[in-house]
Amino acid sequence: MRILHQPFKVFCFCIIFVCGSLLFNGGFLQLYQLHQDYGIIQNQIVSTEQQVVVLNRQLAQAKDPSFIERQALDHYDLASEDDMVFVFSEE
Repeated sequence: MRILHQPFKVFCFCIIFVCGSLLFNGGFLQLYQLHQDYGIIQNQIVSTEQQVVVLNRQLAQAKDPSFIERQALDHYDLASEDDMVFVFSEE
């Protein structure tokens, strides 16, 4: 009972008890994991924003008729009216 008459020791005991309770209850561990998750989510947000910029740029290109024509010519081996086509025989 003598310890109850010394406020500084009571205060220290309370602080130790609160820290121990948080430590053993997992409060500090949960706080640390939440902080790590926050960093991971921030990195994912930045990555997603960069992907959105790239996709918007590709979408703007896809709306251009000359881009669509060039893609069709390249991917399907087509030729436009002004192109010369050479055919080589195997013999």
